[in-house]
Amino acid sequence: MELKLGHTTILKRLEHSACSLKDFTHASQEVGNQGYHYAKYLSDLENWGYVLLIGDYYRITGFGIAKLEEKRSMGRPIATKISAGTTKELYDGADLKQGGIREGAFDFLKYPSKFGDNLVFPRTSV
Repeated sequence: MELKLGHTTILKRLEHSACSLKDFTHASQEVGNQGYHYAKYLSDLENWGYVLLIGDYYRITGFGIAKLEEKRSMGRPIATKISAGTTKELYDGADLKQGGIREGAFDFLKYPSKFGDNLVFPRTSV
């Protein structure tokens, strides 16, 4: 009974206020089959005891709030390094951090630039 993104999204919306199925399906009409998925996810959540249907409105239960808190406390998963699916070590992002600068990269600051007939040295901050 792993919650998918759709389940979690619905629980987050119900955490703030009760909603009817029409509130879910008519809120975003740009996607054609979204209503089907909301109905499916809501029935899953109702079967698992995370939401209750009272009248026409779905309301989150204590179990639903506890499940949201559990997912929030788990944090975001650490991304693994992707290399055609052959590696399993954790990715720390060290390759994205700026390392040492190439030797001689700023030698251009020693020489003047030519603007028309004038040679202009770079400004030096004091």
